[in-house]
Amino acid sequence: MRARRRAAHVAIYATLVAATIIMLFPVAWMLTVSVRPNVEVMKIPPDWIPAIFTVEAYSKVLRSSRYLKTFVNTYFVALAVTLVSLGIGAMAAYALARFRFRGQRAVLIFLITTQMFPLVLLCIPYFQVVVTLGLYDTLTSLIIVYVTFTLPFCILMLRSYFAQIPKDMEEAAMVDGCSRVGAILRTLLPLSYPALIGAGLYTFLLAWNEFLFAVVLIEAWDKRVLTTAIYSLLAEFVTDWNTMMAFSVLASAPLVIAFIFLQRYMVRGMTAGAITS
Repeated sequence: MRARRRAAHVAIYATLVAATIIMLFPVAWMLTVSVRPNVEVMKIPPDWIPAIFTVEAYSKVLRSSRYLKTFVNTYFVALAVTLVSLGIGAMAAYALARFRFRGQRAVLIFLITTQMFPLVLLCIPYFQVVVTLGLYDTLTSLIIVYVTFTLPFCILMLRSYFAQIPKDMEEAAMVDGCSRVGAILRTLLPLSYPALIGAGLYTFLLAWNEFLFAVVLIEAWDKRVLTTAIYSLLAEFVTDWNTMMAFSVLASAPLVIAFIFLQRYMVRGMTAGAITS
């Protein structure tokens, strides 16, 4: 039995190591391409260690006001979508978790159904709505569209988490003189920070990485976000691969850092709210 268990553990760890190597392979190649000249990228067979080490690609990105503008636009859109989704989502989730009203089940089914539609299917309807409202080629259009994607998920996730917290804590705070809003701010929200961080991180990641609607709804360079700026480096005949990889590294760094520090909160928020009442 011990030999079987040891063999099973070895097989499991070997599988995990192999999967990790496969997943990290593109990341390692992205890093090594970003610090070599573009001519060396096309070398066959390729070398993992650059023959010439250079940070010219990073300098090119960081010195370009046009590229830096895309970072500002992406941060603005991602943070705005996160704050709006969490604010509206928390209020809607509280209502669904604490009150019983006619049509509540229909609302939940509708929220779940919205998660089943592929985004490409909604591209043309959203484009027509945005053009009709006069929001084409504005960051506001991206914020509105992204919120419609992230809000149902935030509501469902926060609703599940709120349902796990006893009502007695809020009622006790209200007996002590707090209003309902004060009871929520002093009891419910402090206990729900794992779910809020998890939902916020998911929302931020989606808004940061989204590409399809950023291409469809944004045309002017000063309104572009990171995903479309990186895509613009892909030319028909000559592609600036080292600049593209350096741009990708700089765009991925904030997400990696955020995930390293907030990973445990995200896991706690998603697992604690996994059981709905």
